[in-house]
Amino acid sequence: MSALCFELKGRPEQRLDLSSLVPARLDGLNRKQIEALSIATTREALSVGDAFKVKGKDVQNLHFIDTDDRCDKIGAKLTGGEIVVEGDAGMLLGAQMKRGKIVVQGSAGVSVGASMTGGEIRVRRDVGDRAGGVAFGETFGMKGGFISIGGDAGAHVGERLRRGLVVVGGKAGKYAGGRMVAGTIVLRGGAGRYAGYGNRRGSLIFADKPRHLLPTYVDSGVMEFDYLRLLETWLRGQGMRVRLGGRARRLMGDMAVLGKGEMLILD
Repeated sequence: MSALCFELKGRPEQRLDLSSLVPARLDGLNRKQIEALSIATTREALSVGDAFKVKGKDVQNLHFIDTDDRCDKIGAKLTGGEIVVEGDAGMLLGAQMKRGKIVVQGSAGVSVGASMTGGEIRVRRDVGDRAGGVAFGETFGMKGGFISIGGDAGAHVGERLRRGLVVVGGKAGKYAGGRMVAGTIVLRGGAGRYAGYGNRRGSLIFADKPRHLLPTYVDSGVMEFDYLRLLETWLRGQGMRVRLGGRARRLMGDMAVLGKGEMLILD
């Protein structure tokens, strides 16, 4: 069965809330019923058929084609199935999702995977601020699952991270891992100032020594970590070319708060 495809007819003049276009909502609907669904917007009312050409049948395999940064909330609250975005995505991609997989071939806006509890998000290029951070009305950021970012990430990646794994292939902005409660962030291209501030129990893994280290972290020396080797094996199994090894310099902190978090700088 062919994937259910939504091809954007042209750049929208207003932001589009696409949170209703998920498998659980579309299951059992025919094409005319899908085209008649309303899309939340910022000004004028629109239906799916007004904004997209719809074709295909498999509601568990959704493709968004030629989308841009005004296409918000793709895969928000996703509970299963797979979504492929052949273009860019707007804000809140995969926010609060529970299960399933989202692949974006371009870039995505702010709050990718905000407060998600499970599932997988892969963005080939860059993302905006607060990836894996806190969704509106939530207390914690990402609470489970996996986010892979091929390019750069904005500020506050992994803010209030509670559980789960975030891998940034490029550079992250300021405040990476800020106020982490737990979970793991791998920063392959480094990060801006104030990385790990307020970190309570989370792990930040750096490929190279960061330029700016908070004074509230204590150097514990170089150690062997078996879980780094296990993590490398798992990431390679996900198709990622990554080398973590097993040795790293461990810095404990943030001592300004609970102080049970860590920065691991790969040896």
